Amino acid sequence: MERALNLLIETTHDLSRTLALEDLMKKIVSRARDLVGSHLAWVTTLDEEAQLFHNLATEGHLSPGTARMTASIDRGAVSVVMATKSFFATQDYLADPRFSHSESLDRQFRAERIMSLAGFPILSEGKVQGLLFVADRYARHYTGREVSVLGSFALHAGVAMRNAKNFAQLTRALTEAEQSRQSLEEHISRVEVSAQAHDEMMSLLAQGADLSMFMRRMAALVDGAIQYRDDTLSLRHEVVPPGYDGGLVARLRQGGLDQARILSAIATSRAHGRAAPVHEEADERCLALALHNGGGRGDSLIICLRGPVDDIQMRNLERSAVALSIAKLWTEKRETERQIASSTLLRHLALVTQPDAPTLAAVRDRLKLAPGQPVQLALILLRGPDRRGQIDTLRHTGARLDILVDVIDDHGLAIGTAEAIASFLAALTRARPEQKAGGLLSDPFAELDGTAGHYSRVAKALRVMSRLAALERFLPEREVNLFARIFETADPARIAEFVASRLAPIEGRDPQGRARLKATLLAYFDNQHSLALTATALGIHVNTARQRLNTLAQVTGGWRDPLVAMDLHVALRLDALTAGPPV
Repeated sequence: MERALNLLIETTHDLSRTLALEDLMKKIVSRARDLVGSHLAWVTTLDEEAQLFHNLATEGHLSPGTARMTASIDRGAVSVVMATKSFFATQDYLADPRFSHSESLDRQFRAERIMSLAGFPILSEGKVQGLLFVADRYARHYTGREVSVLGSFALHAGVAMRNAKNFAQLTRALTEAEQSRQSLEEHISRVEVSAQAHDEMMSLLAQGADLSMFMRRMAALVDGAIQYRDDTLSLRHEVVPPGYDGGLVARLRQGGLDQARILSAIATSRAHGRAAPVHEEADERCLALALHNGGGRGDSLIICLRGPVDDIQMRNLERSAVALSIAKLWTEKRETERQIASSTLLRHLALVTQPDAPTLAAVRDRLKLAPGQPVQLALILLRGPDRRGQIDTLRHTGARLDILVDVIDDHGLAIGTAEAIASFLAALTRARPEQKAGGLLSDPFAELDGTAGHYSRVAKALRVMSRLAALERFLPEREVNLFARIFETADPARIAEFVASRLAPIEGRDPQGRARLKATLLAYFDNQHSLALTATALGIHVNTARQRLNTLAQVTGGWRDPLVAMDLHVALRLDALTAGPPV
């Protein structure tokens, strides 16, 4: 009896020291088994939803299945205990007729060779929460003292379950409170980040930051890639952070996404002022965000994202787009004012025979001309249906350089130093690589007050040359002036017929051969019939030049007659001018 009391006191101490239910149940099972010397013991807990008792702690079993036993509340000894809420014992469980047997439970008892069984209810607030069992592999009678002590162990198990339940509820409440605190801190942090992002956007707006700066900041807000599209969906600018590895942005760039869906998403965004979905694939998605312009159509942003983006981040992005729209409108206003000023200066310079001194001074300042530094005119042909796009490209490209640009009649006009004009034409080609730019370049001149005369002469030459051929490169004025004057009133078809008839003997050669022969004969005429200068100009050996000229003399009949030589020279020069750019 003393040993039983000591075990009971130790269990009470354990109950006061720990709230870990499973650990305490293992100690109760172990001590109950030791107390009565049973072969095995186990504690079960009730799953009220499934109406099953599951083993929580088991000791002394031989079969692994015993530790995983489940018992229905209406079968076996469990049904008796549930009905009486009291102690139950049997000396021959498998043959006991007092309850309905469970076939699976009986099978496990046979595997474990269990014969005697004693069960005790574990009560909490009057309800059965679990059961304590001890069992033996022989017919055994459990004494009143053993039953009394085992009942006390079951009582302590009920207290442990109740305390563990209360502790679990308290732990959950504390965990939820901690999670709420962390969520509140995270929300406050995100709000602070949002406020900081708003301040940065307002600062960029106040500083007059450019489009690229705004887009880089917006991309950083959501760790995504952003494309700027105009109202024709042409890509104008793109920002892709170094660590972004999504594939949708590349497909967008290559036109791999449905254009109709993009336009529909942009229209939805413009109607509601919020980002609209375009396409989603795996963990990546694209959104459309229309930029405000006061009209039915306009520019927009396509944002590609990886992973989730919360509402605060999305609102930051949308507010940033509003700031970008405002910045864009201010930029367009400044550019418009600048273009008007540029157009006024350029038209006064090119169309007025004697421009006034203030205009000349303003032009020199705008072009950043050093005293006596020459300038050059570039006349750019406009062709095809997209005149508006070409004009926008001309003006936007010229706005970033020290030149004046305007559109007069059917061509663009630019003036600046030779270096600035070269940079302008290169940038123009890069901006619209699908459409080859072409036109005429004036000879450099230093007298700004004579610009009108230079412009009149080059514009006249451009009209003539554009009738002769589709210019896809820029020709120097000095190479076309003579022909522009000669053929100013001529029929282009008759000029083409003249060139074809004079060069017909050479055109009969293979493509590569005739190109070499024409280049050789033109260089020979340009270098005043000097064989050495011809070879030098073409970068070939003198003997090679001589062999080609001999071949040419044979196929053309020679050029000893000065009139024949002049016809050939003019035909070759016209052919070279009207040919496309070198491949």
